[in-house]
Amino acid sequence: MNIIDKTLYHQIHPFKLITDVISSFLAVYLIWLHLIVEGLVVAFVPPLMISLFMLRLMDFEEQKQSKLGKYVKRYIGRAMDSVRSIGFLVMLLGGWFHLVWLIALGFLAIILVWMNGLIYKRQMPVQASPRKQGRRA
Repeated sequence: MNIIDKTLYHQIHPFKLITDVISSFLAVYLIWLHLIVEGLVVAFVPPLMISLFMLRLMDFEEQKQSKLGKYVKRYIGRAMDSVRSIGFLVMLLGGWFHLVWLIALGFLAIILVWMNGLIYKRQMPVQASPRKQGRRA
């Protein structure tokens, strides 16, 4: 499995998901308290360290073969990762300004990214048929 696939499938490993959820909400809480350094450290260091550890040492074939793995391959791409990251930044801003609605909006954006394929069912791209080999006159 190449690094691109590992990067995709490690996101759905339970260990990574738990780390991301806990660190995200703890970071928002710390930012709410205006503990900016602590909040940013909690927001980014544990998920990064877990990702590096997992990508280096783990195999994600089980995740790749799962229903969730197939779903992620089909519906979660770089654009969706960007939207998810923006949603998290919106949550952090909501924490800083004590705006619960902004935290909820960022969280909703993240949830919508994960539910993307359930909301907007896309057709699989049609494979182009091979061109007929013919001679030109």
